[in-house]
Amino acid sequence: MASASTVRTASAFSRRSLISAGAVGVASAAAFGVLAPASADEVGVEPSTSAEEWTEEFFTRAETREGFVVDAMDDWQLANAKFIIAAVKGHGLGEEVAVIALITAIVESWLYNYEPAVDADSGGLFQQRPSMGWGTYDQVRHKQHALNAFLGLAEDTDAPGLLQVIPDVTYWESGTAAQTVQSSAHPERYAEQVAAARQIWERCAADVEPFTA
Repeated sequence: MASASTVRTASAFSRRSLISAGAVGVASAAAFGVLAPASADEVGVEPSTSAEEWTEEFFTRAETREGFVVDAMDDWQLANAKFIIAAVKGHGLGEEVAVIALITAIVESWLYNYEPAVDADSGGLFQQRPSMGWGTYDQVRHKQHALNAFLGLAEDTDAPGLLQVIPDVTYWESGTAAQTVQSSAHPERYAEQVAAARQIWERCAADVEPFTA
């Protein structure tokens, strides 16, 4: 298996600790409980999750990050997970790519479209940084653009995405593939979420239609 360093030897990315203090920070995690994500009432109107209802409002809505557990996912986490699966399917890609995208979004934002910048200018589902070529402030917080950029399918993004650095993910461990794109200071955290990502895929994939818009 190729190492990340053999594919991408230099990176200017800087990643925060998953529970680092920021706009929500440690105090917020303590207040709500790391294992108790915000309820749908706390984060806003219940989102739409059908392939026909992925709207611009959905793509750009910022949610509040409080926590992540598969069995305690709120409506926004579930909607975001389903969108990732739908969009990956829409690109003609399968489970392995979806799992890599899901584990990255879990680690980076606990499957919320996170608005405030925590690590420098990072934001969105994948905590992408405009200063590192991932797009504008608004683009990295636009779920469709952010996912396409992560996958390496956004034409207006300079940072290399998954399919650009690893054209065939078949022989890569999912956590290593995610780290190759993200260049995190905590690479071990992606592998820790593989089981959760696969559980989400198994629960949702059969009922999610491909999204191609």
